[in-house]
Amino acid sequence: MRWMLICVPVAFALQWMEASPVLVFCAALAAVIPLVEVMGSSTEGIAAKLGPTIGGLLNSSLNNLPEFIIGAVALSNGLSNVVKASLTGSILVNLLIGLGASLFIGGIKYGPQRFNRQHLRVSGSMLLLCAFCFIVPAMFKIGTPEGTRDLSTEIAVVLLVVYVVNIFVTVFGTAGQKVATEGPPETGKEEVSAVPMWQGLLVLAVAAVVLGLVSDILSEALEPTAKQLHLSDTFSGIVLLGGVGGIGEVLTAIRFARAGKSELVLGVTVGSTIQMVLLIAPLLVLSGLALGQPMNLVFTSFEVVSIVVAVLVARELIEDGRSNWLEGLLLLAMYLILAFGFYHLPDHDSGTAHGESGSVAVEASAAS
Repeated sequence: MRWMLICVPVAFALQWMEASPVLVFCAALAAVIPLVEVMGSSTEGIAAKLGPTIGGLLNSSLNNLPEFIIGAVALSNGLSNVVKASLTGSILVNLLIGLGASLFIGGIKYGPQRFNRQHLRVSGSMLLLCAFCFIVPAMFKIGTPEGTRDLSTEIAVVLLVVYVVNIFVTVFGTAGQKVATEGPPETGKEEVSAVPMWQGLLVLAVAAVVLGLVSDILSEALEPTAKQLHLSDTFSGIVLLGGVGGIGEVLTAIRFARAGKSELVLGVTVGSTIQMVLLIAPLLVLSGLALGQPMNLVFTSFEVVSIVVAVLVARELIEDGRSNWLEGLLLLAMYLILAFGFYHLPDHDSGTAHGESGSVAVEASAAS
């Protein structure tokens, strides 16, 4: 997909020429895909230099960097409702498309696959915690609307503490020893690791800066494009931005599935989802405080239900330590069903949680 990097200058040129918002949006959306791939490749190269434990942790953490960049830029433009939708979309893409496509491809190629059940229990418990973090703010909003912002900030701090503890256990505890002994090295990792560390860091930094600029173009063109195409901001954020932001994890998971590395598939999909909730979501809440933008963890009822159902279904399908291609197909079908639901869900029906931020998005767009 490196050839798609041509879309980067095209997106800048179309914005400078004040072309149709639809053309600008499509070009910027296409430009995000190769940038995400470049960042993923650079991250894997850097991780290969640091050993399996530290490298794997760094790889899974930095793979979520595109989602944070896209969300932070959209948040700076007042699109907090789109940021929440993008987070929802990334979680659904990882759990349903990434895991579903990997289980389907791996099942077709290798037959029924087995997973480490002890590792699954830990991951399943963390997934339940992630789902719980979206339920509590939504329920608190119903009972005490004025206290939502403070509760979201407190939850964000708790999630960050859990993330730091998880890192400590992974690096210094038995979990770290387990990760260090899991699975063979990734196919092709030797070629990536041949790249010098400084070069990988430079490429990662440049790609991150360019992604931030392209994300700014994308967020500015999002609302007029959604209006012209009669799409809601919720659908645009969940399916378009969320899908593009999670493309790196999906491609990596499929590559591992084709190589028969089922344990690494779970690390990329389920592990990335956990870090999305424990790290990216809290950082975006704190970024909202710093930018003076209304960002909290109060998602719409349909988004909360979708996340909880996706977590429960994915956990149920892999909890027994075995999977097959049919279970992967079920996860893919579930994503399509949810996408249809979001497509027919107008912004004015998406609840008060996005209603307030939607007005902010309109004002920010008018000001720009």
